[in-house]
Amino acid sequence: MKPTADEESDRVPAIAPDESDDPTDELEIIKPGEKPRSISSDDAVDTTDAGTPEAAEDAGSSPDTADDEPVDAHAGSADADTGGGGSTVARPVESGLANGTEADPEAATGTDAESSAERADDDEWGGLRPLNPHDLVAVDPSSLEDDLDDVDEEGEIIEVAAPETAPASTRRADDLHAGTVLRGRNRPPESGWRRVVYEVSGGMVQPRLSRSQQERVEQLSVIRTLVTQPRRITVLSRKGGVGKTTTTLMLGQTLASQRGDRIIAVDGNPDAGSLGYRVGPQRPESSITDLLNELEVVQRYADMRRFTAQTPSGLEVLMSDDDPQISTALGEAEYGAVMSLLDRFYNLILIDTGTGILDSAVQGILDGTDQIVLVVAPSLDAARAASQTLDWLSEHGFVGLVESAVTVINQARSSALVDIARIEEHFWDRCGATVRIPWDRYLEAGAETELADLRPATREAYLQLAAAVARRFEP
Repeated sequence: MKPTADEESDRVPAIAPDESDDPTDELEIIKPGEKPRSISSDDAVDTTDAGTPEAAEDAGSSPDTADDEPVDAHAGSADADTGGGGSTVARPVESGLANGTEADPEAATGTDAESSAERADDDEWGGLRPLNPHDLVAVDPSSLEDDLDDVDEEGEIIEVAAPETAPASTRRADDLHAGTVLRGRNRPPESGWRRVVYEVSGGMVQPRLSRSQQERVEQLSVIRTLVTQPRRITVLSRKGGVGKTTTTLMLGQTLASQRGDRIIAVDGNPDAGSLGYRVGPQRPESSITDLLNELEVVQRYADMRRFTAQTPSGLEVLMSDDDPQISTALGEAEYGAVMSLLDRFYNLILIDTGTGILDSAVQGILDGTDQIVLVVAPSLDAARAASQTLDWLSEHGFVGLVESAVTVINQARSSALVDIARIEEHFWDRCGATVRIPWDRYLEAGAETELADLRPATREAYLQLAAAVARRFEP
């Protein structure tokens, strides 16, 4: 007779479940890649309450239905179902124990048991088997070094390239320089309102350089062009009194003041030139003739300094012999020997020549000249004589010197009769560059002259001349 609902509510289970005993403690925890061990009858899970008709009825199903219920066979899981009567029902680990039967120990140890276990694993993982720890060796590059000689099915050698190590950083020591590290490296303005703003602000405000100051910076950069081998620069003209000596002296002082390397001006006038008289109290006591007599003694730069004078700008001067008893002028061989000696100690050699372009001395000087500076006075006859000098050079195989020549229109001033622009245009077409030197009273005097004595416009003109000459320097 089936009990009523009131009787079911008053019913007390004969055996209360022991909450301290957790059935899941007896379940086997299976790690991925391991096979489950066989469960014997001694390991069977207690299902006393789950098999009673009352428990099955409370769960909403008959005992037969509970026995036929499909069991989750996922390896490594130990899920527990709680029945309506409070008892705990644990699912068996092996699918073969779902109906309460014992597993055969002998079958578990055989080949068939291993194959069935592998098939069970494949079914549980959808046909994919979990990776074992030894399977991970295949992705280790160091383990592949031993397999470089392996051959694939098509007979090709499989090579595994070693992984490239990227550099930690692309920065180099060259990245650290004054432009990237130091602050306030802009040169302060030299004059004008920019200079006033710079001084009033205590240097905190530095206006940008004006166009003229920027041109000055570029100009000085050109003047300081590196010279890797001795270079001879000859100043000449077929007409006297046009300012060859003055141009040689002032050009040499400008280059020496801005470059800082060894520069010498040589008096190449065999007829007692005046270059030595334009250097003031530093006038040398020895001449080029004395140097010729002691060529074998000069072995060092210190030996050479006994025959030269040095101006405050750093320019050295080698004067000619002005002894009135001399009856024979120096020729091509003598000047050639002196120039060869000077090449050992100086980077730039400026040569002041005389008016006789057909002289043997001038011929020898031109043979070793790298560049010429042609001096022209702002007059008709001086311009014609200078142009004839270029004609002679072109006819005697010095076309390269003519094309790279720098023409200096010396002591130019405004005149209603002479159009200096026409003279400048004529030589601009024939030479490499043309520079106009304005009139200056110190230069007109023909006396001892320093750069500081000149007007600012005159000094600026000589800077332009030095830059025009330096643009022809070979790096």
